[in-house]
Amino acid sequence: MRTLKGWRILVPRPQGQGESLAERLRSLGAEPLLFPAIRIEPPENWMPVDDALRRAPAFHWVVFTSANGVRMAMERLQALGLGPEHLRRTRLAVVGPATLQALQHHGLVSTAMPSQFLTEAIADALGDVHGQRILLLRSEGARKALVDLLTARGAQVEEVAVYRVVPRQDGAELQRLLAPLPHLVVLTSPSIARALASLALCLQPPVSPGQLPAVCIGPITAISARQEGFPVIAVAVQHSEDGLIDAVLEAVGRYPTTLYREVACDPNCQQEPGPR
Repeated sequence: MRTLKGWRILVPRPQGQGESLAERLRSLGAEPLLFPAIRIEPPENWMPVDDALRRAPAFHWVVFTSANGVRMAMERLQALGLGPEHLRRTRLAVVGPATLQALQHHGLVSTAMPSQFLTEAIADALGDVHGQRILLLRSEGARKALVDLLTARGAQVEEVAVYRVVPRQDGAELQRLLAPLPHLVVLTSPSIARALASLALCLQPPVSPGQLPAVCIGPITAISARQEGFPVIAVAVQHSEDGLIDAVLEAVGRYPTTLYREVACDPNCQQEPGPR
């Protein structure tokens, strides 16, 4: 069995969302370093969310692109006195297994989930959407690629932010965790990559993202990580927690002694070069 014994791995996921990954890394012998680089906050104005949720059954599809989106939408449905059952009157789509699990926790099922757990892949999973009304419940400032794809295919898309991503500002804990530097960091979203890079550069003395080799959950996160200066040493083939663990093990096996170097790769590629 492959092991991560002796490896210090930074897990900068939001509060309450990194424990499962950390426990799996720990079971393989690693020392996971939990650090919430971002916070998940409600939108500043609930009115657009409330209006969209009340009208949800009128849409052909309601699409969730993250487990955070599910959690915030369910909490708001409860506050409105509607509950999860309100969404049983329409079809639901999710981006991947973690989002599906969040739905199932509330007694709901998904009709569509892409085979590749990427937001843009949802467009193919929905099939023919010409003339259909689609409600996207996602984060504030989310990428517009899915909206553009669905609109180009003739759908009427309404996008509503059910939560905000707020970067962490206090760097004291991160300063402590980065001494000594971890062997690598696992990045699970572009917003986490941006927040971690920004905070690390504000430390005294600053820590360059180039000193933190990264394993990324998918190609979109990898592109953002490279833009922020992280050396991306592996990208999960399966864009899930299982895939992320596999990618970490692959990276450690590929670079057993030194990880502090950039791996040459086209920014638009979906996998790192080298043996698989």
